[in-house]
Amino acid sequence: MKQTAISSTTMEAGSTCGAPDDVWPIDKRYALFTAAIIFLIGMFDLVDRQVIASLFPHLKEEFSLSDKQLGMLVSAVNISISVLVVPSAYLVDHWSRKKMIFLMGTVWSVSTLLCGFVTGFTHLLMARLLCGFGEAGYQPAGQSLLSACFPRKLRATATAIVTCGMSLGAPVGLMIGAFVSEHWGWRHAFGVVAIPGLLLSFLALRMHDFRIVSTDKPAGKSFWAQRGEYVHTLRNIAKTPTVLCVICSAVCIRMFNGVLLSWTPSYFTRVAEVPMTVASSYASLVIIAESAAIFLGGPVVDWVKNTSNRLVPVWLCFAMLASGALYVFAYRACVPGSAVQVAILVFSSLIFGTVFSAGTFLIVDLTAANYRATAISLMILSQNLLGYSVGPIFTGTLSDMFDLSTAMSLSASVLVVGAVFYGICIFTYPRDKERAECVDIEFH
Repeated sequence: MKQTAISSTTMEAGSTCGAPDDVWPIDKRYALFTAAIIFLIGMFDLVDRQVIASLFPHLKEEFSLSDKQLGMLVSAVNISISVLVVPSAYLVDHWSRKKMIFLMGTVWSVSTLLCGFVTGFTHLLMARLLCGFGEAGYQPAGQSLLSACFPRKLRATATAIVTCGMSLGAPVGLMIGAFVSEHWGWRHAFGVVAIPGLLLSFLALRMHDFRIVSTDKPAGKSFWAQRGEYVHTLRNIAKTPTVLCVICSAVCIRMFNGVLLSWTPSYFTRVAEVPMTVASSYASLVIIAESAAIFLGGPVVDWVKNTSNRLVPVWLCFAMLASGALYVFAYRACVPGSAVQVAILVFSSLIFGTVFSAGTFLIVDLTAANYRATAISLMILSQNLLGYSVGPIFTGTLSDMFDLSTAMSLSASVLVVGAVFYGICIFTYPRDKERAECVDIEFH
């Protein structure tokens, strides 16, 4: 079924130029089906990525690994994502979004399955790198496709669906990993989480994709001409101050979130001295609170944005400062593993979670559909290369030097730096929003 493109005389970034903000660019049923598939695939993306955190004690014992090596197993995924995310986004914008989702999901599911057959640290590290290669193109494709399916007034909600699914996958992975490893061994945990992602990848081929109407490339355009257009696109993105600030803030957010996802179970087992199943439950509460905030944060940001564009970065700045201060207080001033500490960590995550999808929303709101995946990929490149890949290793190194409690509190202070960048956006976002361009699309 093909939807007719809506023409435009306005210059607001969006999927349907000139249409009212509440118009669905595609039949609502197809949009919701797309949202469900992308949500579930994103969830199992993080299930496959984070299941290893609950297996740290088993891996440390079997392969005699240091904390730094354990951190490398987490960071390896993010490093390999960084290598391929921009080339993958180019294929997303110029080939097919749903086919890239299928391809990426298949690769990371198979590589996760291979993790259960490794015989040493080197083999496990290589399998984790392959997992990251598979995950590289998923988020640009998913965010680009889903944001085009939803009305402009629900754009933050649409971007939150992807981020929420990925965030929810982290605690699910921790719980599955802890349960399966305790009853059947850590190798079986990788196999259990790999199969659903593989099945969902095939369902992704049933989604509807879109093509650009107003900027279709003429037949016979040379490779060098296309490359020149791509370079021009990168320059336009880099010249938008709000996008640059959002990317810098995303690095800070993902740096600490990588620490939170990777080291929270180990923190409770070592510092609070509770069993791994209890530690994983505590960690899951913290991350589930974050996931709930991500889901609820989308509609909240939509409401704030419809009130005033300037209020969006104001809220983000406040949320990062408040959550950072609460995390530091919980790690330094509370009894490890106490109900008070867990409650403060959960409350901190409720605030922290509201900032996750907002960065993607701001980029989507400032870029046209024909290069939106490329813009998102630059943020993902930065947050994986400088955020997720650095955070776990940095914290592991600090833990080896001092202790894990000190390492966690020092890592939380990076959120203050991210708040500064969102503070700059208070002044740049309204101006950049007025300059945002638009292209016409149609679904097929």
